[in-house]
Amino acid sequence: MDPKSTGWRIALAISVILNLFFIALVGGHVWRSRIAMQGKTPFAAILARAEAGLSPEDAASFDAVVRSDAPHYLEAARQLRLARASVHDQVTADKFDPMKARAALANWQMAWNNFMGAFDDTLIKALAKISPEGRRTLAKQRRMERLAP
Repeated sequence: MDPKSTGWRIALAISVILNLFFIALVGGHVWRSRIAMQGKTPFAAILARAEAGLSPEDAASFDAVVRSDAPHYLEAARQLRLARASVHDQVTADKFDPMKARAALANWQMAWNNFMGAFDDTLIKALAKISPEGRRTLAKQRRMERLAP
């Protein structure tokens, strides 16, 4: 038996095993993330993803500020959710009405602006409570989400 072919066979077997391990690892992470996000509003899912990338200390600090300020932005978040649902309803209606769709989009944009106006102070306070590395991590996550297809 040729020693070179035995070495290649061992290397191939190790490579296959490592690839299967990494596929299982990534698949498990994706599966766990999807289960964790089920039942959450889009806003809650965004916050959960942001906190998941932070150190435990930064995540706790960030979460504490977001939770304590909730009364300041929850109604605006609810209005945004309703406006988003209205846009969805208009776009998926059997009989598409461009005027109603345009009005729903305008309402959604107004609701988004209201939400950001209500949430921006909370976001700034939360960012002030986390480490510089945590802020860089959040910025990197946001950049990666924007680049994702």
